[in-house]
Amino acid sequence: MRKKFIQYLFVFLSIAVIVSGCHKPDPDVFVEFEYQLSKLPHVVSVTREESHDFAARYKVFFEQPIDHDHPGAGKFNQLVYVCLAHPDSLNVLITEGYSAFDAKAPAELTSMFNANQIVVEHRYYGESTIDDPSFKYNNADNSCDDLHEIVTALKKLLSRKWVSTGVSKSGLTCNMYRAWYPNDVDVTVPYSSPLCNARYDTRLPKALEESIGTPEDRAKMTAFQREALTRRDVMAAKFDAAAKAQNITFKLPARQLWDLHMMDFQVAFWAYSYDINEMPDITATDDEIFNYIINIDGPDAWDMNYDVNKYYTEAYLELGHYLNSKKDLEDLLIISDDVYNDFLKYTLVPDNIQNTFSTSMRQKVDNFLRNTDAKYIFIYGGWDPWCYVGIGEEYVHDNIYRYVNPGTGHRTKISSFAPCTQQEIRNKLYEWLR
Repeated sequence: MRKKFIQYLFVFLSIAVIVSGCHKPDPDVFVEFEYQLSKLPHVVSVTREESHDFAARYKVFFEQPIDHDHPGAGKFNQLVYVCLAHPDSLNVLITEGYSAFDAKAPAELTSMFNANQIVVEHRYYGESTIDDPSFKYNNADNSCDDLHEIVTALKKLLSRKWVSTGVSKSGLTCNMYRAWYPNDVDVTVPYSSPLCNARYDTRLPKALEESIGTPEDRAKMTAFQREALTRRDVMAAKFDAAAKAQNITFKLPARQLWDLHMMDFQVAFWAYSYDINEMPDITATDDEIFNYIINIDGPDAWDMNYDVNKYYTEAYLELGHYLNSKKDLEDLLIISDDVYNDFLKYTLVPDNIQNTFSTSMRQKVDNFLRNTDAKYIFIYGGWDPWCYVGIGEEYVHDNIYRYVNPGTGHRTKISSFAPCTQQEIRNKLYEWLR
């Protein structure tokens, strides 16, 4: 009993230390902060926005080189949201992998520490676009240099400790950023972060076949996939019609694409934690089966013109992706081995993109994690397919912790875990950040 009391007292005192700078804000503080923010190097505009979640929120554009190694290649403006609890608070850096579409709401760590939140939109996405159809400048070097320039500037105004975080591709971005610039932040907390070991990571099929879901769940999933493939002609026609109704462009004919869609369907199903008991029986009508599938994984997943598909080009060139499982489906598939083994090329990657894949990012992150004393906490869901193409136990050290919550998916947070594990994670963060 006494031991538990001391543990809670430690946590209470740690919280008090961490949030001690978060006294009631003086309006003049934010007037001065906004002025100083506008005077930082490479800041081209600052707009204060209304916020119910923060004392002040600023939409900021930083001018950045398109290529940090060759500044003469041109410039672009990168969107950053600076959301303040108080200038003296801790700082949570969200390293977006896409557009800053959810930047205005506090992230889990932001709420946990009553922290400032800085959200950096990824180059090429949202309002940080670059006119470069070749995607030549969308690489780890440049994206990490973007973050370094922004954090270096903002540290002149925000001097407390920094925590970098992100979910999924954003989690990979913050993992890369720590390897590129180890001293820019104090702690890194990636959620559901992949680290693929090749253009097509072959670790996922085994996980889908053996580890994700119960044996009964996996059998039901296979039976459902097979039924949807058996009804190919009807399903593909519906799929094509749904795509045309939404102005979605497929690169591959719908009948072939249906193979890939039904393999990828189980990834989406497990990633976003759907209930296997709600899956239609194999005797259900065509409409019931089709509507169930597209409500989980719709035709927009294969839309050539969708903004998020820029990710697939990054994956093809540098980040890597997963290979799907075709176990117990092969007799019903009509796609060739070439399409199965290189499906991004045949579905989502523009034809003008060169067929090259760089392993340097993966090697650099791998080497860094194996040798660094940087402080990390990795968060995963045990039924999230991305967990199995992410950070494994081989990286766990005294300074690197990996928490996997059984039975949860891609949206797993610290708050998803059992209370005792939540407290363990919080204690570690408080210890590092006090």
